[in-house]
Amino acid sequence: MANETEIALRQDLTTITAGIGGIEITSQETYDRVALFLVKTVQPFRKRWADYWAEPKRLAWEAHKAIVAKFNEGDEKAEQLEKAIKLEIRKWDDFQEKLRQERQRAEQRALEEREARDRAAQAAFAEEEGAPPAEIEAIVSAPSIAVAEPVAETYQRVSGISKRDNWKCRVLDIRKLCAAIAKGTVPVNYVVPNEQVLNARARADKGTLNLPGCVPYNDATITGRSR
Repeated sequence: MANETEIALRQDLTTITAGIGGIEITSQETYDRVALFLVKTVQPFRKRWADYWAEPKRLAWEAHKAIVAKFNEGDEKAEQLEKAIKLEIRKWDDFQEKLRQERQRAEQRALEEREARDRAAQAAFAEEEGAPPAEIEAIVSAPSIAVAEPVAETYQRVSGISKRDNWKCRVLDIRKLCAAIAKGTVPVNYVVPNEQVLNARARADKGTLNLPGCVPYNDATITGRSR
């Protein structure tokens, strides 16, 4: 519940917002009125409002930090344990997937070999029957249509444990990526400008900034100081 000081400040704010009578500047007279209202009324109010809330904010922040510290006492250790377990499960799962793929390839090879033997037998039979060489060659060189059935998993996952794919891209050569953007073979939004670095360069060079594809501009801010 608001105390008398907060109530008074809120009343002052209502008076201030109602008393400006518009902030459009069209002449020296309106400029003087609006500018003086900023430094003599708005900014002093913001200072009083900030001073009023400074102590409650400090107390709330200290309480928040104490609660977070208590929370982290238990959660950080549990988080480390969770990460270690997940890493071990992932290593096991990756190894088992490697075994499954090896078995899948072995099944595919065995099926293709059986198919090749069948084609060789068919070709030999066709030759015995007096088939022309072209027909025999067609039998021997026919593309393989063997597709092995998926092999079974090598282990049974515990209920509640799963693996979710999370594909990512690692940039190995930023120059090649930017060159592809310049050629138009890669969308321009694949690279984001480092505005922190570019703005630091603009602050140093100001209007003389000269970078390809960039132009300097002055996004000036208005400051006021109550007297």
